[in-house]
Amino acid sequence: MNRLRFRPTFWATVVVVPALIVLVALGTWQVQRLHWKNNLIETRAARIAAPPVGLTEALAARDAGALAEIEYRPVTVRGDLRNDLAMRLHNRVRNGAAGGHLVVPVELADGQGTVMVDRGWMPVAMLGDLEPGAPGPAAIDGFVRIYAGQGAFVPDNEPDRNNWFFLDEAGMLAAAGLGGPVGFYVQAGPGAYVPDAFPQGSVPDINLRNSHLEYAVTWYALALVLAVIFVIFHLKRDET
Repeated sequence: MNRLRFRPTFWATVVVVPALIVLVALGTWQVQRLHWKNNLIETRAARIAAPPVGLTEALAARDAGALAEIEYRPVTVRGDLRNDLAMRLHNRVRNGAAGGHLVVPVELADGQGTVMVDRGWMPVAMLGDLEPGAPGPAAIDGFVRIYAGQGAFVPDNEPDRNNWFFLDEAGMLAAAGLGGPVGFYVQAGPGAYVPDAFPQGSVPDINLRNSHLEYAVTWYALALVLAVIFVIFHLKRDET
């Protein structure tokens, strides 16, 4: 009578068992990352839909080191909109079209400082032909955003040519000859603009890249395949 017996060899076991542990651990880590990413998206969506935060409250959060807790909350800034100091933020794509953003300093009322306002997207041609406008009082509805800094593949800013590739509060204020940094910028929302006019504000994009489920399935599948191969390889037929 022929019977199958599972007889693992020593060295194969030494190699395969740690590999299985690593693969399962990687899959589990991706599941944890999936839950973290989903919670992050839900938190940001809830903040966008929350009541506006007051500017005084935003400044207090900055002083308390808690800006991350109010990022994406709606906010209204009032002050002198310095259109004469408008800046071009390049390499921003919208709906497949190349363009950039118009960034304008706002000197806040009551001497509270200067906040940079990302007023929104413009086509390349309009951004290239940018003409200084007249400053004036304004109230802009938008969202609290935290400066992200220069990315690994982002060019250096060129303040002398008014070419900006990433938002830099200190550099922008210095180029504009203004002071009073507030530690955050405001992304202008879509509500204050005429349809089809530029710049076009927008709601912050919270659809973060989220491939953790696919990664988790991949790691678990590799672990399963390896386990099946290990078992099949060590199944021996006894002849009795």
